[in-house]
Amino acid sequence: MEQLDYIIILLYFLGLIAVSVVMSRKIKNSEDMFIAGRNSSWWLSGVSSYMTIFSASTFVVWGGVAYKSGLVAVVVALCLGIASFIVGKWISGKWRELRIKSPGEFLTIRFGHRTVSFYTISGIIARAVHTAVSLYAVAVVMCALIKVDGGSIFASTGMMGDSPMGYLSIWWALLILGAIALGYTIAGGFLAVLMTDVIQFGVLLAVVVFMIPLSFNAVGGVSAFIDKASEIPGFFSGTSPTYTWGWLLLWIFLNVSMIGGDWPFVQRYISVPTTRDAKKSTYLIGILYIVTPLIWYLPTMIYRVMEPGLALDLDATTMTFNGEHAYVNMSKLVLMKGMVGMMLAAMLSATLSNVSGILNVYANVYTYDIWGH
Repeated sequence: MEQLDYIIILLYFLGLIAVSVVMSRKIKNSEDMFIAGRNSSWWLSGVSSYMTIFSASTFVVWGGVAYKSGLVAVVVALCLGIASFIVGKWISGKWRELRIKSPGEFLTIRFGHRTVSFYTISGIIARAVHTAVSLYAVAVVMCALIKVDGGSIFASTGMMGDSPMGYLSIWWALLILGAIALGYTIAGGFLAVLMTDVIQFGVLLAVVVFMIPLSFNAVGGVSAFIDKASEIPGFFSGTSPTYTWGWLLLWIFLNVSMIGGDWPFVQRYISVPTTRDAKKSTYLIGILYIVTPLIWYLPTMIYRVMEPGLALDLDATTMTFNGEHAYVNMSKLVLMKGMVGMMLAAMLSATLSNVSGILNVYANVYTYDIWGH
């Protein structure tokens, strides 16, 4: 990356921290800290919930699926939209009707304090592992783009688990990313989480939308892409041997459970003023997941017909490696100076959005339902 890219990344994260500092002035009590005083706008809650599902895996894992298998990755993402509409119709409004202050309060009412203590502590441990894996995945992408002089304290050691020599150490990347997420979550509370999620969504969408016509231009145009991709068996099919109709139905059911009951989502449902707002916020998730999947995955689908082209005899390991790096490689190929840094910042912040939401909701439950007792 160029020096301008590093400056863009620095300014981007300083901006996120600045937002949290501004939002901290609105915090007067614990409800402001953890559920935005129940005054969150439905669209703010909806966009934040949408971003909560995001992480580096959207670009690395599912971007890789789009690279290898094509349109089926878009169909998999559309299933989240269907699940969101189901939750909006029958579940999210019920959470708001309970008038609880934390997701754990429902467990306390239903099963007692011992249950919520066990569930929260075990959840914290499980989420800690999940968060560590998410941060590690995005740190790998970050380190692959940031070169560091070998004599620097920030340079990789080249040891197992670290990034290659001459690049930023993955341990420093983890420390930096974790500190940023922790910093703006603590400083600005839940309202800062909501606001930074919206900013990250806007930046990410703008960069990818800007990237799509450049990607088409690199491959020779829309018709050239369609002609070349059509020669890849099953590339424009809605299913594949791995992602069958049965798998997709189970995926919808799984995501109904997640969007309808996972604590970071519940926290957003109880932070809005009314039951109707909770429903509207969930419908917004559904609309976004119907409209945006093709936008997210087009760059990697286009990159598939460029590298390795129409070659179908590559081994599975090579295809997986190419797929996981397709987004980064396409960004480096078509984006101008500064935009690669913005793309990386947006990819990083997608994971930080997920992490910050988890940090805040478990702090919420611990404060009200464990420490409070």
